[in-house]
Amino acid sequence: MSQPLVSIIIPTFNSKNYVQEAVSSALNQTYKAVEIIVVDDGSTDGTSGLFPHFEEQGVKCFRIENGGASNARNYGLSKATGDYIQFLDADDVLAPSKIEKQLMFMQKQHADLSYTPWVDFIERPEESQNKQFRFKYLDHSKTRTGKELMISYGMDNWFILTVAWLVKRELIEKAGYWNPAKCPNDDGEYFSRVLFWAENVVCCNEVLAFYRKTPHDSLSKLNSEAKIDASYKSFMQIEALLRTCNDVRLMSYPKRLNYMQFKLSKKRYPQLAKRAAKHFDRIKGPSFLSKKTYYWRFINWFGLYYGTKIYIFLQPVWTIIKGNRNS
Repeated sequence: MSQPLVSIIIPTFNSKNYVQEAVSSALNQTYKAVEIIVVDDGSTDGTSGLFPHFEEQGVKCFRIENGGASNARNYGLSKATGDYIQFLDADDVLAPSKIEKQLMFMQKQHADLSYTPWVDFIERPEESQNKQFRFKYLDHSKTRTGKELMISYGMDNWFILTVAWLVKRELIEKAGYWNPAKCPNDDGEYFSRVLFWAENVVCCNEVLAFYRKTPHDSLSKLNSEAKIDASYKSFMQIEALLRTCNDVRLMSYPKRLNYMQFKLSKKRYPQLAKRAAKHFDRIKGPSFLSKKTYYWRFINWFGLYYGTKIYIFLQPVWTIIKGNRNS
C-alpha cells in the first residue's frame, strides 16, 4: 500500500533571506512522500530567483500577484494533491521528523488533526532550545474534539501556531479556504473552522516546529486601525460560528480574543480598545479572567474597560489586603 502524500505549502512575500531555510527543512523530512509547494505572493526582493534551484530539487514553485498570505495559501491548496496538509510560513522551520512522527501518531490514533510544541527563535533554531512553548494546560496525552480544544483556548488562555499543525485533507475540505482578507488573525480564524469540524485531535508532545520571532510579531501586528478592525471582524466570525453549537463554554474563546485586543490596543488606540471591551462584556460566557478573583469582580461590576481602570488604580490596596490575609 502506498504511503499517504503530505503537501507542504509555503507562502512567501519578501522573505528571500528566510525561505531557503524553510524549504530546506521541508526537503529534509525523514518522511519522503511529500510535495513541497512554494507560492511567491508578488515579492519584490528577488525571491523568484531562487525558483530554479528549488525546482531542481522537486519543489513546485508559483508566482502570483500580491494578495496576502491567506490568498497565497489558498493558491497552494488549489495545487496540492496531498492526503495531509502542512502549512509552513516562509520564516518558520520544521524539525526533520515532524511529518513522520505526527503522521504515524495520527494514523495510530485515527486522528484528523494533530499539533506539537514549538520553539521560538530569532536567528537559528538550534540556538533557542530553552525557549520552548510549554503546554501548561490539558492532558495532552488524551484525544479530544476541536471544540474542546477551543474551550481550553478560552479558559486556559493559550493557543497553537500554524506551523505546529498537521491536517488531514478531509478536514481541510470541511473548513474551506482561508479568508483572503488581510488580517493579523487570519490563522486564528481559519483554524477555528478547522477545529470546529475536527472530531479527533491529538498532540505529538515533542518539539517538532520552530517559529521565527520577527519585528512583525506581537504588538506590531496591531499597529494600525485597519489591522485592529480586521482582527475584530475575524473575532465576530469566530463567535458567529461557535454560537451555532449552543454551548456557552465555547464563548470563552471569543471573549479571550476581545480581551487580548483590548489589552494590546488600549494605549495607542483607546477607542478601539473600548469597542473590544464592550464586546467582551456583551458575550455571555465564562472567561479565564475569573481565576483572578478581585479583578473579575471589578469587571463584573463595571465592565472590562472601566473595571480595569479602577482595579489598576486600587491595586496597591488589594495587594495589602491579600498580603494581610496570607500573613
